Amino acid sequence: MQSSISYALVLIALSGCLIVANREATPRTSSLNSFGKGLWIGDVLCAGLVLSIFPLILLLTDRFLTTIAIGLALILLLWAGNRLKVAILSEVLVFSDIFLAGHALRYPRLYFGYAPKWVWPLLIIGCAGLGWCLTLEKPIDVYTLGERMSGVLAILLIYGLIALLLRRPSVGIIRFLGRHPLSFDAQVDAGRYTPLGAALLHVLHHGQCRYRLRLRFRKHSDGSTESNSGNPTEHRLLIQAESFVPLHRLLDRPSQTPMIDRLMSVGKSGRLSLDWRGAYTMRSEFAVLTGLAPRELETYGFDPYRLATMIPMDSLAWKMKAKGYRTVVCHPNDARFFDRDKVMKNLGFDEFIDLTDLKNRWPEMGAKDALCGHYVSDSALLQWAVDYLHESEVPTFLFIITMEAHGPWDASKFDGAASMTEVERYEVHLGHLDEGVAKIVKAQEEGELLSVLIYGDHLPGLEVLRKSTHEIPSDTAWVMWDYTVLDELESTKNQNAAEETGLKPEMLGGLWFDEK
Repeated sequence: MQSSISYALVLIALSGCLIVANREATPRTSSLNSFGKGLWIGDVLCAGLVLSIFPLILLLTDRFLTTIAIGLALILLLWAGNRLKVAILSEVLVFSDIFLAGHALRYPRLYFGYAPKWVWPLLIIGCAGLGWCLTLEKPIDVYTLGERMSGVLAILLIYGLIALLLRRPSVGIIRFLGRHPLSFDAQVDAGRYTPLGAALLHVLHHGQCRYRLRLRFRKHSDGSTESNSGNPTEHRLLIQAESFVPLHRLLDRPSQTPMIDRLMSVGKSGRLSLDWRGAYTMRSEFAVLTGLAPRELETYGFDPYRLATMIPMDSLAWKMKAKGYRTVVCHPNDARFFDRDKVMKNLGFDEFIDLTDLKNRWPEMGAKDALCGHYVSDSALLQWAVDYLHESEVPTFLFIITMEAHGPWDASKFDGAASMTEVERYEVHLGHLDEGVAKIVKAQEEGELLSVLIYGDHLPGLEVLRKSTHEIPSDTAWVMWDYTVLDELESTKNQNAAEETGLKPEMLGGLWFDEK
């Protein structure tokens, strides 16, 4: 009897801790309707998670106090992870972040480098403490090992059945979601239903919409059958510049991109208006390539490439193929990152050149003078792009995804970085990008028939920008030009292009087709 009461009290206490942590993580700006009637959904989910997960951990460890410690640690980890993501990306944790966990473990430099230095000693202490608890506390020994494992399998089977049911259309779930409409904006939904409550609603909606969305976009599954309707005479170069923004427009800093500034004054340019801050390259990339806003994909919009891995989708590459172009994408990183090896094929690209291909086919791209720290320099990469297009025997649409300017911008970024501030390190990368763009312009001046469109996928996650969330918009920049503006470029001294109305990323790729 006493043990049952203790067990119940522990469950109540842990549920209360998780509810408090979840409520504390709820965005509280008035515009998000933070204290609506839906907050109870998060509370119920918190209690349900504790009631389902605590017995599982207890069966695995066979230790009561250790299980309590693990439960508290998991709550703290969830709360801290959410706080860290909000601090860096201005967005709460969403359910699709689970699918990105594998990428984080495979490419730790791209993710864990943003974590505060105190996190790692804390994790070490936590793991050591867990080991100490397991060693010190005696097993309960109420059940045999076989009985405990049977219980674990039974709980996991129940989890699996629930997950299977959630993947199928359900009238009850549809009615429930109808009473709790979603905006598919992580911050807004978290403000209405708490982060965990919003995650539950997103999961429920995800299961209901997956078949409908896949059916909607399956009509584009045979884009390759479109007949070539054009006879292009020039190459097209699309550059997604990692974390690119003219920093001098946001901060009181000298410009590090004189060539890009001049191009903005003579070509078409403007702001790229994003609904997310600091990261989420795949959202910008998907929108530019497909002409679809992520929110059009509902819950798939948080990670649109999860849908694009499943089915071919209409895209800029398919349209270029229909005009007679060969379509190529180059990314000096692992092609498996964001599952791009699958995505780019479904988006209509004939060839994917990743870092391994670059180094094997063009050994000079692996040489020290072609690198900036860990990554291929933007200057070297864009020179390679010019050479590649020059040698191409057919009109080519080349999509370049740069990598050099990816954060974090710490002291190990490149030789000499230790003596620089974070902003100064980022400006070095801006300078290399500008050098690469200047090489493109030089090739155009030498007779290369080349049309170029360059844009920033998101703001850099610089601390000075993260602290100015409300003062600085999430917009990046874009510029489009071709060889016909070279005479005007030669004569211009204007480096202050007028700010244009911001374009959404899904509008950007269509600029080529609006003009030609």
